[in-house]
Amino acid sequence: MGNLWSKRKRPLDPDCINSPNPKRRNSTDIDSPVLPQEQQSNNRAPPTMDYEIAAEPLYSNGLDLANLAVSSGILGNSWAAISKLRSQVDRDHQSPSSSETVKIQEFEYPRYKVIAFVTPPVAASYLQEESGLVESSSSEASEFQFLCSKKNPSFAINKEAISLFNSLQDKLYDLRTKVVNPRESIPHIITGDCLGGSIASLFTLWLLHTLGTETTKRPLCITFRSPLIGDNGFQQAVLQNPTWSACFMHVVHKDDCFPKIFHPSTTEQNLYKPFGTFLVCSESGSACFEAPKSIIELLAPRSLDSAQIVNYESIIKCLEQQLICKSHFEFSVPVTDLFEAGITAQVAAVGLLQIQPQNMDVDALLREIVKSEKDVLEQKNKAFDPAKDLNDMKVCMANLEWYKKKCENDGHGCGYYDSFKNKMARRDYGAVKFVRKLTDYWEQVVENAEKRPQREGEPLRNRWLFGGTNYRRLVEPLHIADYYKWGKRGYMSQGRSKHFKLLKDWLDKHPKQTAKSVPNDSKMKKIMLSVTEDSCFWAHVEEARISCRLLNSGGSNSTEIEKLVWFEGYVMNLLKNYSVSTDIFLDSSSYMQWWREYDDILAKQMMGASHNSQLADFMTNGDLYRYKSGTSAFECK
Repeated sequence: MGNLWSKRKRPLDPDCINSPNPKRRNSTDIDSPVLPQEQQSNNRAPPTMDYEIAAEPLYSNGLDLANLAVSSGILGNSWAAISKLRSQVDRDHQSPSSSETVKIQEFEYPRYKVIAFVTPPVAASYLQEESGLVESSSSEASEFQFLCSKKNPSFAINKEAISLFNSLQDKLYDLRTKVVNPRESIPHIITGDCLGGSIASLFTLWLLHTLGTETTKRPLCITFRSPLIGDNGFQQAVLQNPTWSACFMHVVHKDDCFPKIFHPSTTEQNLYKPFGTFLVCSESGSACFEAPKSIIELLAPRSLDSAQIVNYESIIKCLEQQLICKSHFEFSVPVTDLFEAGITAQVAAVGLLQIQPQNMDVDALLREIVKSEKDVLEQKNKAFDPAKDLNDMKVCMANLEWYKKKCENDGHGCGYYDSFKNKMARRDYGAVKFVRKLTDYWEQVVENAEKRPQREGEPLRNRWLFGGTNYRRLVEPLHIADYYKWGKRGYMSQGRSKHFKLLKDWLDKHPKQTAKSVPNDSKMKKIMLSVTEDSCFWAHVEEARISCRLLNSGGSNSTEIEKLVWFEGYVMNLLKNYSVSTDIFLDSSSYMQWWREYDDILAKQMMGASHNSQLADFMTNGDLYRYKSGTSAFECK
């Protein structure tokens, strides 16, 4: 058929429809809109393959989504819900400016629910007059501040759309509470036409933010004949979160003027931008695209555009009979690129080639659309997907844990920190490879988390945040070892990587991060198997060793004494919370080297005759032995 659908040789797998990386989908991923179970039962899992050797051909996730929406009846049922609700709207009211003029209703189907938004019909001229944008800094856009990020600090939303949304706040709060109810496990389709579709899009974004990143019930938004609703900043805020972008499908007819009202070519400034998947329909077929540049080309106003209401019901029925892109387009020249053939077939199927101006280079237009779609899909293929490499990172962590244990038990008595710092054995250089791979991985995870719109207090999903914590506690000490190996100072202020700081900050601010409790027996028994909780412990040890050397050489006594007193209290606090692993007490470790230097300073009373060292008591009176054996060293203190 010369289309993208023909390129998939296995049944459509709904679990893969909206994956940010279409190559493969981790079985634990929960990032795509939840679709009805009846559409998931008869699909086989994709075959495993070596992606380094056999590259999978490009195909469109948006096309998959559209095909499933049509074949499952979701598209038809969404329009049916709008049609039923439209009969309740006052057709004489031509200005949908208050909550009283917008109708909202939930329709229940066997496997999902449809929430429809319908406004009174408006003239195209009315929407053109309402082309103004509301900046994200305005109080009117306060409910969408979560879309701002460091990489995308501002955006703007269509004034009429945000005004309608705000006028419905009371109703939408109640509806949101109902949808996000933990007991409400059924998937939701959010839909609307024209301005109702604009409200549906904003409500879906609001829902996605409220549901957070751990949800398994992400909604799917389907709009009909809706105008664009935001600027480039709004577009980027959505696109930076691929799982959000995949939750939107906009259905438009090629001759319908309403979706094109805010097209860049119709406004003085090129302000409005599309996002999500666009399904462009005609009586002869349909085309489905995701690349914003392609969508802008397809939505370009033409002389045949009509202000009359297009019969979307008949269009949907045609789609259900044909599915998408079932075209008999005769190529005028041989096309060897299957992806290009698929794009060309779609554009031809919707009839756009026949209605271009005579002076337009059709081949150039097709090349531009093909290039835009290819760029988007290749970016998805190349996009960093933490889930895809998660198993490899688990292997790297296991190797470093083996390395740590081996260093502790090899009889040299220095532990993995000092072994890595000195690099006297072959395994030390082998560990470098795992440290680099893990660091590259987690730097990208953190960078991506910073780019995306964030839910307050939850920059990372729980599994990534706590996985990042394990990584930080095991790997950051090895970064510290490399830093101090070359005689540097001030790791905390000058040498610490930004991604380590953010992982620590995010953990501290996480809602589930509770205050430390009184140590219990299980925690005491696990200290021999654990890593030190403070990943910067060894940096503080190195600074304390420097202070000891300066004090012994006659350096600034008061400054170095103050630093050593702080370090002693810091260590005692960790010990009392059983937050230090026992490898620090290995005889040749940097900590024990510091202790011997510090013990000598205490013996010389360089800390002052009145100085009472709790740490000295711990290290010399049997508490250390009890700590290492996992029994309470502080119960009588």
